[in-house]
Amino acid sequence: MQVLVRIGNLALGVFVTALVVRTLGKEGYGQWSTIAVVLSVISYFSSFGMEEVALREAAREPEREFEWLGGAIMMRLLLIGPVMIACLGAIALLAEGNAMLIAGVILVVVMPFGGVGTLGLLFQLRVDNRVPMLVLTLRSVLWGAAVVVIHAHHGGLVPFAIALVATNMVGSTVQALAALKVFGRWPRPSRTRLRELARIAVPVGLSGALIMSYARIDQVFVFAISGSRQAGLYGSVYNILDQSHFVPISILTTLSPVLAAAWPADRARLLRTARLTGELLAVASFGGLAFAIAASGPVVGLIFGDAFSSAAPALPVLGAAFVLICFGYLNGNLLLVLGMQKKLLRVSLLALVVNLIGNAILVPLVGFMGAAAMTVVTEAVVFACTSVLIARKLELGRPRVDRLARTALAALLMGAGLVLLRLASAPLAALIAFAAVAYPALLFGMRVLGADELRILVKRGSPA
Repeated sequence: MQVLVRIGNLALGVFVTALVVRTLGKEGYGQWSTIAVVLSVISYFSSFGMEEVALREAAREPEREFEWLGGAIMMRLLLIGPVMIACLGAIALLAEGNAMLIAGVILVVVMPFGGVGTLGLLFQLRVDNRVPMLVLTLRSVLWGAAVVVIHAHHGGLVPFAIALVATNMVGSTVQALAALKVFGRWPRPSRTRLRELARIAVPVGLSGALIMSYARIDQVFVFAISGSRQAGLYGSVYNILDQSHFVPISILTTLSPVLAAAWPADRARLLRTARLTGELLAVASFGGLAFAIAASGPVVGLIFGDAFSSAAPALPVLGAAFVLICFGYLNGNLLLVLGMQKKLLRVSLLALVVNLIGNAILVPLVGFMGAAAMTVVTEAVVFACTSVLIARKLELGRPRVDRLARTALAALLMGAGLVLLRLASAPLAALIAFAAVAYPALLFGMRVLGADELRILVKRGSPA
């Protein structure tokens, strides 16, 4: 359900993003994407890792789940004020013109209403995707309709900001009412588990803040050094990477509680679940990378128009980063489950330093392509360090890579076919159709997927 619904939302999101880009142009979209990056990084401190911690602890202690969720809500209430002040200051420093400033202020003012997102943890703990997917789809449809109207009237940053705020508030309200109907009551702000939650969440939150920083700071570097035009080019292609996060999010949303509940009582179950997760992530990310390498030009041209064609070379580079990001989601969850959040903090700090130094050197030399390259380098550093930490903690031997190798070969063969079609001047529709048929056939032919996996997909239940 997660994957299917998110694929539909991804398709709608790509269409909507194309309209936003075409409405605002390179400079306007550069400003819009920079606002989004700055606010997402700073606003992270209003949650500060507490939701992940509350989810883990509630999965281990179901009888106290409302105490943990209440503590998460209380911490958010305590942090939201300082976060809003910091966001307003950042927008004031970066704003290029009144429109960018006003749009940023609108997005900041409604931040307190985002706290009801914590209620989504109730559904995640029960592996119930229906309401969260309904809310996601509702937001996507409303946002899409608003963007169509704004595009037709040649609107700008301020109308987009108002529309985004309105659609998010509608979605949050629906989720809150659904939680009340399904569970009979809401978690209330509580101090019962606040101190314990804060103690565990501080290293997790700092790690998350560093991850957000090194993942998004490249957009600010491009904006500040190369200008809003290059920031618009980079932001448009990076948005595709952002949208693609639905893959690891969908898989880990379902499997995170399973991982948390398995450790430390059932090490074998933890390893089985982690292996399954890694294999699913490989199937999605390897295929995505192969398609990005072969079809980056047509994809960027179709979505954003010929004016953004110069951004196409960055898409395969970010596709490589996406592979590492997918496995980074898994490693990050495992480190949290294993209680190694302090070591994750050190890895994140190292990654931020590497990213800052690399962007400071490469962006002035090669513009947004330098930022894309540093995304790959940074994610590679994170993946290598976290993999070593997990292997040592679980005393793992040599990893079993037979299925991963067969997945990589299937993606390679599919990519080779796409390249041949490109040489024959095949349209993008033909490339998509070929990939949709050839890649699953190769996966089944090479026994990456089989009848057991199909049964798992169509039946409710956990393979772990």
